[in-house]
Amino acid sequence: MKFAISTLITALVVLVQVSAEPVPTTQTSQATHCNGPDGLPCPTGFRCCGPFLQGVGGTCVEGATGLCSL
Repeated sequence: MKFAISTLITALVVLVQVSAEPVPTTQTSQATHCNGPDGLPCPTGFRCCGPFLQGVGGTCVEGATGLCSL
């Protein structure tokens, strides 16, 4: 009986660990930097917003126009 309970608990722990793994992100939700040391522009449909960090640049935000969030 103890073997069956420990097997059940181990299976439950593995299931919880697998469900807690991060989900891979799509390209639109990944941070894309712009106007940094390489002078890269944002992709079409995105705009460059700050804060502009030295050596990194700004971050591309979805939407060609509009205000950048603080």
